[in-house]
Amino acid sequence: MLLRARLSACLEKKRLRDAEKEYLEQVNEVIAAASAVEAGNYQAGTLAQVARRDDELGRLARIFDGMADHVRSREDRLRNQVHHLRDEVEAARKAQAKAGDAGPEAANLTTGQRFAGRYEVLGTIGQGGMGMVYRAMDLELDEEVAIKTLRPELVADETVLERFKTEIRLARRISHRNVVRIHDFGESAGVDFLTMEYVEGITVRELIDERGQLEVSSTLALARQLAASLEVAHEQGVIHRDIKPQNLLVDGDGILKVMDFGIARLTERSSGLTEVGLVVGTPSYMSPEQMLAEDIDVRSDLYAAGVVLYECLTGRLPFDAITPVAMIAKVLSETPQAPNTVVSDVPPALSSLVMQLLAKDKNERVQTATALAAQLDGIG
Repeated sequence: MLLRARLSACLEKKRLRDAEKEYLEQVNEVIAAASAVEAGNYQAGTLAQVARRDDELGRLARIFDGMADHVRSREDRLRNQVHHLRDEVEAARKAQAKAGDAGPEAANLTTGQRFAGRYEVLGTIGQGGMGMVYRAMDLELDEEVAIKTLRPELVADETVLERFKTEIRLARRISHRNVVRIHDFGESAGVDFLTMEYVEGITVRELIDERGQLEVSSTLALARQLAASLEVAHEQGVIHRDIKPQNLLVDGDGILKVMDFGIARLTERSSGLTEVGLVVGTPSYMSPEQMLAEDIDVRSDLYAAGVVLYECLTGRLPFDAITPVAMIAKVLSETPQAPNTVVSDVPPALSSLVMQLLAKDKNERVQTATALAAQLDGIG
């Protein structure tokens, strides 16, 4: 009897050791699965054996597998959307090449010129309300950059200039693949300029002009990347203030790059710059509170994002008017048609989200870029 008792105790101890060993091995399987998700190579069903356990580890494995499947589906959906966007960019580029380019107005830097002692000007990219933009080679770092020269009247007011420099210091801290990174701010031979990351691509303005309304999948690809850029900028305390298609670049891979974070500070209304602000500002994309010169916050950027998405989905602005004054009156007093009443194949959920972004009362809008990204994730 004593021998049987000892044998039974030994067998039970072995059984417990084996069970503990199996448990630890399956815990390691869950850890390995988490690493696979992070690396983007998780295979569905990897945790099938663990998931059959009737305990907390089995429950964890079942929940984990479901979450991993959701993440994979979301990433596959985004890849497909970016693929459609890339196709639209390529088609727009071909149309531009066929039509030819009239080129920008008179430049103040010339091709081949060495500027500020270290930049060789390679060509002109374009012109905006704030000044000319050039492609250049940074001879010290041996890399291509973009140089934006600023119109003299924009930097004439010292108070505004100091606020602008503060904003640029904040914007330089933004590091994200969907944001055009600002390198430096300087002055040379009386010309104030910014240097920034050079991106070869097409603006969303050009894309809409060439293609008209964009496919829903392409718009969602833009929307998710725009939300990501706003999220990281707002976390750094930077409000863009001038989100519009002209400030959104899409490269050949369908990656969105938001330009001019911090730069729109120059166009704010202030003593000495009111007239310039009215000229440079873009009423079509400005929130009601921005038009009324009230305090603005991140929700003004979200309103502008709503206008951009509306235009992408429908091929037209939510409000249209001949003069800026008439535009302001419409933005402040009228309600636009919902996107899915203009274009029938716009999903109701997406149409409703855009209309929420366009709410006149900022408290009724989506409140953060993080919340916007979450709602977009729930839309096919």
